[in-house]
Amino acid sequence: MNCCMKAKRFVLLLIAFLYFNTQYLAQGCSTCRAQIESADGSDLSVGNGINYGIYILMITPYIILFVLFRKKIWGFLKDFKNIHQ
Repeated sequence: MNCCMKAKRFVLLLIAFLYFNTQYLAQGCSTCRAQIESADGSDLSVGNGINYGIYILMITPYIILFVLFRKKIWGFLKDFKNIHQ
């Protein structure tokens, strides 16, 4: 397959994806949403468990990146501190 055919196929797939409504793929139900919105933080409920899980999923990649690039980060901070003194 040459490059032109690949590009045409990609464009057609992109148009098809954007044309069709993808709302039917959403899996959220109104009961779960109501539980999450009504969670106030002081009780042990499904909503707070889901919110806690979301926090863990959001924080984990940043911790991994910090561990992997800690030497570069500390070097940058030292250089930045020396420049602004």
